[in-house]
Amino acid sequence: MTVILCTLSLGFTACGSDDDDPQVPAPTIKLEEANIEGDELCVEADIMAQGRTAQILINICDAAGKTTKVSQPVSGSKYIGVLNIDGFHVHVPIAGKNVIAGDLLKLTVTDANSLSTTAQMSITEEEDEDEEHDHN
Repeated sequence: MTVILCTLSLGFTACGSDDDDPQVPAPTIKLEEANIEGDELCVEADIMAQGRTAQILINICDAAGKTTKVSQPVSGSKYIGVLNIDGFHVHVPIAGKNVIAGDLLKLTVTDANSLSTTAQMSITEEEDEDEEHDHN
């Protein structure tokens, strides 16, 4: 009987609670820019993804957010599979897509834990030539 009780007590102490594991939060996105620059949309953001980025999707929708004009996944090791992205910067081709100022940029980040966050920003016109802007 003692052997059975010892075996059972070991089983209970060996099984830890999942509550002890801290939850990794969903990604956070801080959109900095969504400017029309000629035939491209310049998108800049900072992304915090403690669960490593698995997917990044850019959607450009009408002002009401109902009709998608452009949908573009972002790929490449610079942005996918990383923990945090300080200075996310991409150019999305928009020629012939009828993208105008006032449309919505929707940036969705999904991490390796399948947690997603979408941030949106109203698209603005091209910046003035006099403003300093780094496109590297």
